[in-house]
Amino acid sequence: MARGAKTPGSRQPPPRWADPRNPLAQQHAALVQAGIAAYEAGDIDGARARFRAVLDQDIEHPDALMGMGIVARAMRQHQTAAELLRRSVAVNPKSSTAWSNLGNALQDLDLWDDAVRANEEAVKLEPGHPGIRQNLGSVLNSIDRPYQALPHFREALKRSGGPIDAVINYATVLSRVGEYGAADRNFKRALKEVPAHPVANFHYGMNQLWQGNWSEGWPLHEWRFLSGTYAGSLRQIAVTAPLPDSLAGKRVFLFREQGIGDELRFATMVQDIAARGGDITLECSAKLMPLFARSFPGLTLVEARHLAVDRGEEVFDVTLPTGSLAQYVRRTRADFPRNRTLLKTDPRRVAAFADRLAALGPGPKVGLSWRSGLRGRLRSDMYAAIEDLAPLFRLKDIVFVNLQYDDAREELAQVKDRFGVTVHAVEDLDLFDDLDGSAALTRALDFVVSANTSVATIAGGVSTPGIEFFGRPIPKGYPIDGSDPWFPSIRPMGKRPSEPWSGLMREIAKVLGDLTRKQ
Repeated sequence: MARGAKTPGSRQPPPRWADPRNPLAQQHAALVQAGIAAYEAGDIDGARARFRAVLDQDIEHPDALMGMGIVARAMRQHQTAAELLRRSVAVNPKSSTAWSNLGNALQDLDLWDDAVRANEEAVKLEPGHPGIRQNLGSVLNSIDRPYQALPHFREALKRSGGPIDAVINYATVLSRVGEYGAADRNFKRALKEVPAHPVANFHYGMNQLWQGNWSEGWPLHEWRFLSGTYAGSLRQIAVTAPLPDSLAGKRVFLFREQGIGDELRFATMVQDIAARGGDITLECSAKLMPLFARSFPGLTLVEARHLAVDRGEEVFDVTLPTGSLAQYVRRTRADFPRNRTLLKTDPRRVAAFADRLAALGPGPKVGLSWRSGLRGRLRSDMYAAIEDLAPLFRLKDIVFVNLQYDDAREELAQVKDRFGVTVHAVEDLDLFDDLDGSAALTRALDFVVSANTSVATIAGGVSTPGIEFFGRPIPKGYPIDGSDPWFPSIRPMGKRPSEPWSGLMREIAKVLGDLTRKQ
């Protein structure tokens, strides 16, 4: 046997920091445990001091590096946290806990693919750990890959015996992938245990709304701020409840919440509130101000955030977030108007865009948007990639126009190279910030095909016909006469996350083919 070769069955000695025979290693292990206990008790400074004491003697101690990384993350020093945790796994790549914490730190830096890989490493090392499974499921769900997240949540629930947070996470992901009945059962299971659980109530309510159970869903929607889901929209303003049937003689402040899509959707109820009388002030995003000024001429508009109200400098008799209007005016299917146009576009800009579109040649002008711009081109179960639209690009006699509001030049070049199709971009229009121009262009189009983003909402707002496609099935109870309840010009179409986009895109291509034949 060659010198230095190991005999069969021999083991390598443990590393110095993990050697139970090494008194210094035992001292360091005790300090690390004390640091963890301090951290869990909320004593960040005490935890940091103990981890630092270990690192002063062994700069590459993996558990102390991990502890310092966790402390740095708690202090929002995200780059430092990630670097410390990377060093920890480099020294001890067999630590599932370090890999999982590294995944958390990488999420903070929006390094989502790296975060997935780190959490996958953690699961490989300890597949039966429910918390590690939950972490991987959570990061996958956060980047719109709920179908891939589902088995990890299911495994975590099986391993943990059913703590309420695990049940709620599982139910929420079931809803996202279109298993609405199973989601309902698990939400009810959680609410039976903790009836006032904010997260369970809110997400159960959202599941009800998506199924068209409006009267049941809207009261539960009021849990949204307590759930932390829309913490960024939370205001220091007393909310009026219930909303009086008559607002005559009252000053009313309706404030915006959530993103542009929801802001537009909820604005469809403002006319109903204005009909109750009163002097109404509507808060809106700055880039919606021109559209709303034209669309709500009888209202006072203020740009978000209107801090005079938060500071108590301006006082109203009635204050309400626009998302809370629905419990009063959208309680049944019959409450959704089918003949209203929300947004009044600038007729001169619409005419100018119509002329430019006509110059592109004959055929219907169809606007396209295929994904959210929130995280760019990260792979997603919920949004299509540009190549998934292939059945549309094989159609003849259609002029495609880009409505994707982030940088899509690379993808548009890919369409040109692969399919020989030009998706025309209006280069002098900022589709992200100039929403007045975006709405005018959309109004000038014949049709819009969009993922479920604000692009589809704007199309519905200006009453341009279109299809909004989803990466999950459309429940039977949601559409009204085949159309979106909020925007009758828009037809929602969906698929199961496990199915390829090609089938749904072929269905959409048939609709566009019919459009071509009608022109």
